[in-house]
Amino acid sequence: MGLLSSRTFRQIATGALTGIEEKRNDMRDRIDTYREKAVNKKNEIQKKYNEYFDEEKENINTFKTVATAAGDDYLPALNSFVGTDPSRLSIFDRMNANEIRTELDKYKDAAPADTGFIQSRQEQLKLKESELNQNLQDQVGLFKGTSTLFTRDIEDRGVKDIQAEVGTLESQRLKKDFNAGAGIGIKTNLRLSEVKNNNDIYSDLFMEEMIGDQKTGNIIPKPGFKQYIQDIDTSVSLMISNGYQGTEAEARAEVIEQKNNPSYKGDNLVFLTTAADNAPIIDNAITIFNQARDSRNVEEMKEAISTLEKVNRLEEADELKLQLKEFEKNEKNLTAEIVKERALEGEDDTKSDKIIDFQVDKPSFRKEYKDILSRSEWSNLSEDKVREIYKLIDEGKYTKPEKKEPEKEERKPLTTKGASDSDKAVIDGINTFLGLS
Repeated sequence: MGLLSSRTFRQIATGALTGIEEKRNDMRDRIDTYREKAVNKKNEIQKKYNEYFDEEKENINTFKTVATAAGDDYLPALNSFVGTDPSRLSIFDRMNANEIRTELDKYKDAAPADTGFIQSRQEQLKLKESELNQNLQDQVGLFKGTSTLFTRDIEDRGVKDIQAEVGTLESQRLKKDFNAGAGIGIKTNLRLSEVKNNNDIYSDLFMEEMIGDQKTGNIIPKPGFKQYIQDIDTSVSLMISNGYQGTEAEARAEVIEQKNNPSYKGDNLVFLTTAADNAPIIDNAITIFNQARDSRNVEEMKEAISTLEKVNRLEEADELKLQLKEFEKNEKNLTAEIVKERALEGEDDTKSDKIIDFQVDKPSFRKEYKDILSRSEWSNLSEDKVREIYKLIDEGKYTKPEKKEPEKEERKPLTTKGASDSDKAVIDGINTFLGLS
């Protein structure tokens, strides 16, 4: 077979190039088609996501409406009842606040839900978003792998362009913050008339004492109400010591309202559990702590801290805990002088009436402790004080002074400067013998 003529070769080459260009143009057209499909798919998936978001938002709003009607105290029971199934909220559709609370009372002892309803809906929304985003990326990926050697560069650029244009779903977030409040129809404060009525109830708990048929003029609790009255008085005192600024009668009305109406959520009832910044109980506890520290009474110091913790003054309690820790640390490292000084405190006022020289129970003088308690001091102390000092020493509740070794003068080797070679040898031998080399 003969060689192709140059004309024929040019015709074949031109035809091949024309075919490649057609394929590249075809690839560009296909990219435009895929781009349009991807954008349409993005809009379709975004619509699904928005619908799902609106549905979950409505579920949460319904939950919040029911919780607000019932009140914060019923929130755990509501979470347990609904779980992760929004359809269960429909049972409350036509119930008023009291009916909702009555229904939820059936679940007040149920085990708490692992995840609150609002949190579970947020997590479900995230899962749905992830699923729909994956569907979108799958649509973009349909275009990959359809190129040839001559169109691969166009495909690579096209995929990047489509991904950039389509992007990801425009996500939304559900609000997490929620406070159910006291509940619809639940009182949070008392009118003046109610304060008066509750104090009248309190007055009716008393009667005038009778001896036989005679009235004594003394006012005493009616039979069976003594403990009830004491509980009221204790709560009133606690509110006032915790910083309640109202009158005693107003505090009493709050306490009685709570006892007679368990659903009452008076704002002032917080003083039954929490002390205000200016509450007398705080200063009292700190004063007791300081006095206990001065008298080295650890138990009273701990009791003062416990008092602050009971009224939710944790910042002050933590500060006193640090002081107590430092105090206990110092108590473990007492010097002998401090031990003796403490043992001698109040000696003049507490000295035994016995004649010291004839105290047969007095511990013998111990020479090994003469640096701590000299013989002259020992002879002038009562048996109780001597015993106390020796007991403290024996228990090791002091730090013995460390004995300092006298510093040794540093010896320097003999110098060989200016010596002859023979003398240097002699000097080096002496330094070696003395351990100075």
